[in-house]
Amino acid sequence: MLNPIRSLNFLALLLAGALALSLMLNGFLLYSRAPATADYEDLQETEADLRLTQRLLARCQSDHQQQDSLLALRPTPPAMLPTASAQ
Repeated sequence: MLNPIRSLNFLALLLAGALALSLMLNGFLLYSRAPATADYEDLQETEADLRLTQRLLARCQSDHQQQDSLLALRPTPPAMLPTASAQ
């Protein structure tokens, strides 16, 4: 029969190995990425375009809601409009 202390040592060694492997893999993945480009002008231009598009979309939605509410207030036209008869 195996000694309980010996099996605990094996589990502790296995856990330490998994932890070390995990730390190495995480370190590799964190530091192996290509450095980010320092071109912030493109990022700022893209963000400005996004903000402008959001404002234009909000204005368009507001105009359509206003138009819809005005159309709802408009009375419905009669089914038949009177026409001038030629006599």
